[in-house]
Amino acid sequence: MIVIFLLPILTGGLLIHWIWPDRDGKILIFKAILGIGIGLGIESLLYFLYLLWFAGRHWFIVIQLTIFLLLLACVIWEERKRGGSFVPNWHMPGLTRIQGILVGLGCVVLLVSLSSTVSYLLRRKQGDWDAWMMFNRAARFIYRDQANWLESFSPRMDPIFHADYPLLLAMNITAGWDTLGYETPHVPMAQSALFALACAGLMVSALASIKSVGQAAIGLVVLWGIPVVVNEGSREMADIPLAFFILATGILIYLFVLHKKPGLIALAGMTAGLAAWTKNEGSVIVIATALALAIAFIREKPLRILGWYALGLALPLSIVLYFKFFLAPPSDVLSNGLARSIAQILDISRHKEILNFYWGEFLGFGSWGIPGFSIGIIPILLFYLLLFNSGVIKERPAAYIAGITMFIVQALGYYAIYLITPYDLTWHLYYSIERIALQIFPLIAFLVLSASRSPESVFDPKAIN
Repeated sequence: MIVIFLLPILTGGLLIHWIWPDRDGKILIFKAILGIGIGLGIESLLYFLYLLWFAGRHWFIVIQLTIFLLLLACVIWEERKRGGSFVPNWHMPGLTRIQGILVGLGCVVLLVSLSSTVSYLLRRKQGDWDAWMMFNRAARFIYRDQANWLESFSPRMDPIFHADYPLLLAMNITAGWDTLGYETPHVPMAQSALFALACAGLMVSALASIKSVGQAAIGLVVLWGIPVVVNEGSREMADIPLAFFILATGILIYLFVLHKKPGLIALAGMTAGLAAWTKNEGSVIVIATALALAIAFIREKPLRILGWYALGLALPLSIVLYFKFFLAPPSDVLSNGLARSIAQILDISRHKEILNFYWGEFLGFGSWGIPGFSIGIIPILLFYLLLFNSGVIKERPAAYIAGITMFIVQALGYYAIYLITPYDLTWHLYYSIERIALQIFPLIAFLVLSASRSPESVFDPKAIN
């Protein structure tokens, strides 16, 4: 069933290569994996526009093929103009002993975690609560009555169904069913698995490109070796896709610091915009990334960099704003009213409770449930950074200033929502705190591992990375 998403994934990969035509083998792998998320994001945006203009016509596949062929022609034309070979620049030396051990460990973790993901998907084909109540429900409403698909966002719908939620997942599911000609739970299952694999693949390919094979293997173990990531990756919900886009945005900014290619910032704008199209919390990353770029590149013509960012952001953000202002009902989280919201903001006990949950999540996120060992992955990563700090933060300060700004602003955005939530605060924190930590954890892990010495340099200094 993953084949149903092959065309958008190839389209995403071609778009990335057209914007950033680097042929290095490791970079090509990174671009291919990034193409999974960007391709699915573009398909979702296009299907939304298709429904606005051609609902009920059932020829979306023609639009997909046309865009794919146009992009393919553009890429071939550009490659011919550059006069280079179409063969990528592969340089893959043999693995050293330490690399072989770490890659083997990473493969074991991948196989065990992947089998767990597949098992859960097969047992819970409709996904968990948010999946079948919001994303899969919206997809069914739209697919079964395309002529009246806008009724799916009726303000008369109970707020518990969150008709205001952005539509990246729902649009892809509906597009898949439209192409197949029938409903099947295998489409949302495949989408969930793709984003889970792509999130890990993005981390691994980025670290392999900028650090080493050994560090990439450690990244895989860190990300797919903790239960919460594996569990959420199989629940058909939006948290792993959102984590993918937040991670992609941070990595693309890091790569811009390395390569100084404006297209990388445009791609970061696109991934930030797709984060906003994935889940309401993704709107915060749009603001967080703009602030991060302005602060990190304050001495490097930030207006020009923000212009590139806006260029990539334009399409997804325009569609998000159109959906929010003209189609979606008001968000239930913002239903308190000004007076009650101010009263909650001034309530010291609410701040204490939120900070207590934040601290608990900082200490315990990603723990393995081992009796007597409740510490989570984040303190372990920070200790790892203290032991193996490479000094690269001083060499590339803009990359880390941007990344740190992004997750701090994102965490503050979550904090603000908790302050004004109309729901019982304890229930809201308990229900969601782990998932919002998951949304920014891959970015934190990437920043730590990219700033740390690679295992080759520690255990085998003569190794070729």
